[in-house]
Amino acid sequence: MFEFLVWLRETDSTQKMLKEGNFPCGTVLVADRQKEGKGRKGRRWESQEGGLYFSFVLCEEDFSRPFQIPLVVGLAISDFLDSLGLRTMVKWPNDVYSKGRKIAGILVEKTRGRIIVGIGINVNQASFPPDIEDRATSMYIVSGRRWDRKEVLLGVLGKLQDYLEGYKREGFRKFKDRIEDKLLFKGEEVIILSEEPVVGLLEGIDEEGFLILRTSKGLEKITAGDVSLRPHL
Repeated sequence: MFEFLVWLRETDSTQKMLKEGNFPCGTVLVADRQKEGKGRKGRRWESQEGGLYFSFVLCEEDFSRPFQIPLVVGLAISDFLDSLGLRTMVKWPNDVYSKGRKIAGILVEKTRGRIIVGIGINVNQASFPPDIEDRATSMYIVSGRRWDRKEVLLGVLGKLQDYLEGYKREGFRKFKDRIEDKLLFKGEEVIILSEEPVVGLLEGIDEEGFLILRTSKGLEKITAGDVSLRPHL
């Protein structure tokens, strides 16, 4: 699946390069540092030295439901980090958390018959800027040891190849229960931040990967939004 790998010292954004260039499916682009790292909804992704930042190209014809890809990719990253002794959870729809803080993020975008998947993993950062220090963590902070980023990259790519090929063959059902088992905030009261905020008990995900919330109106399907614990007043 991953046939070409390019590792750059610095770039504006690996996601932007793959979107704007004519790279074939299977291309992986890695950067030590991004000057314009991007997250979901155009948010800035803090791309400090010590992190692992990469994007790769998938052929759209192989994946008919791109909105499910962040969950499958998130599970792959989570399972890989768990195999190293880090305990992680999947936060719907596109993050991986450890000890209540974000350790990895995923961005999926479609363009010209291709799907560009961007991943940022906090590997060896010892600290974070003040505006995110209470929400971010790294493999180093969680484990107390430094990691070889090339080994982390190869391990993650191996897991991603296995999971994405399984997803292509068997669909989302192969991963649904495992994602649900690792779902952050499952069984807790949350608020979905969107155009119209929704409050309810997070029940899990459905067969399509959408969030299921038990609200005062009954079960509701959530197709987009940011999930946070509901603050207790």
